[in-house]
Amino acid sequence: MKKRINTSTIALARAFAIAIAFVTPQAFAQSNGFKGVSAGVGLNVAESTSELTSGGTTRQNTDTDNNFKLQLQYNMTLSDSFLLGMGTHIGFGNLKAGTFSRGQARIKDSYALFIAPSYAINSNFLAYGKLAYLNAKALNALGKSINFDNGFGYGVGLQIMYTKNWFGQAELMINQYSDSASANETDKLKNGVYSLTAGYKF
Repeated sequence: MKKRINTSTIALARAFAIAIAFVTPQAFAQSNGFKGVSAGVGLNVAESTSELTSGGTTRQNTDTDNNFKLQLQYNMTLSDSFLLGMGTHIGFGNLKAGTFSRGQARIKDSYALFIAPSYAINSNFLAYGKLAYLNAKALNALGKSINFDNGFGYGVGLQIMYTKNWFGQAELMINQYSDSASANETDKLKNGVYSLTAGYKF
């Protein structure tokens, strides 16, 4: 009787071990292709609006311009289909933000820290939302250099894995920078940014 119980127990343990060995690698199979550290270079196309209120007069203008960005990101798997991304992107090159009689407003030295809740549609396509903290410097309509701190952005995107490591990404972000105020003037800045990025997952 004891031998029969021991034999049954061993057989059950073996079956359980085989099941675990089979299931564990498959558990996050769909999201595992997007897991880990990645880096990418992207092209931004931005429609930026700056507003200057000075001496009781408000002036506002909009420009469309492009620059480049460097993106660094880490994705962690939460389940077979869900991931959470976190990272930064840094802008390279100025963005026009309105042409005024006294000069050209420009955004420069921009960067963002973000989180990106993501859904793996399958092993090749990843849809995500993005929430970002923003920081930038700018030249306003008077040619004065100002800081825009503590801005926020939100957006959506789609990432496609072309191979095990190489991917493409399309994204739309809506960004609102915090107001910059002094004794005599208030500057406001916002933009919508569409970007295409090519990257490598390590």
